Amino acid sequence: MKPLSAPAILCLSAFLRMPLLAGLEFEKTEIAHTAKHSDTEVSAEFKFKVTGGKTVKITDIATYCSCLKAHAKDGRTEFKDGEEGVIETAFLLGTFEGEVSKQVAVQTNDPAQPEVILAVKVTIPQIYKLEPESLKWEVGEEAKAKTMKFTVVDEHDIAVTGIVSSRDNMLAEVKEVKKGREYSLTLTPKTTAEPMIGVVRVETDAPYDRFKKRLVFFNVTKPKAAPVPGSLPTPP
Repeated sequence: MKPLSAPAILCLSAFLRMPLLAGLEFEKTEIAHTAKHSDTEVSAEFKFKVTGGKTVKITDIATYCSCLKAHAKDGRTEFKDGEEGVIETAFLLGTFEGEVSKQVAVQTNDPAQPEVILAVKVTIPQIYKLEPESLKWEVGEEAKAKTMKFTVVDEHDIAVTGIVSSRDNMLAEVKEVKKGREYSLTLTPKTTAEPMIGVVRVETDAPYDRFKKRLVFFNVTKPKAAPVPGSLPTPP
């Protein structure tokens, strides 16, 4: 291998003396949390440190969901090399259930790292189990009653205290099967002549505010058109 020329050595030396590109080095870019039934929100802190020898400015923090709030701690947005900071987040649980993941986009003035994506993952245990998850009819189908099993899976007994349909055309009734543990929800359309979509509000005496009401969805849909003989199937 040929030895480096003097100009090449000078260029290499200058390159090695150049400061590294600045950036936000996060301890974690994903934080997972399991919520308790009594929780109304879950907080997560994303800690970072500036590396690379230059000052970095956070120009924007976006979440794209009203359920997730995020901001730089103390409102600070500019950090010198070696300084540390925190992106604070708060996930509002609302009526979410199961596993939910939301992202935070942290934008900076660093051309080598203009955006960092952080993820908040929350597991929200169910308190009610619905079988099936919703009730459906087709337009023109017999307007007969359909039933849903409503089971309490929380450690506490919970009573269903009321049931209200959002549509006058859909009658809703509740029957106690096992006190505090299992109920039967029966919906009966007055007619299925027209498409319809709505909800039934199940009211309970749950000890947690956000679980005192549970929405159950129903709809009357148009039947799928039969395929024309010889035509290609419709993509899913």
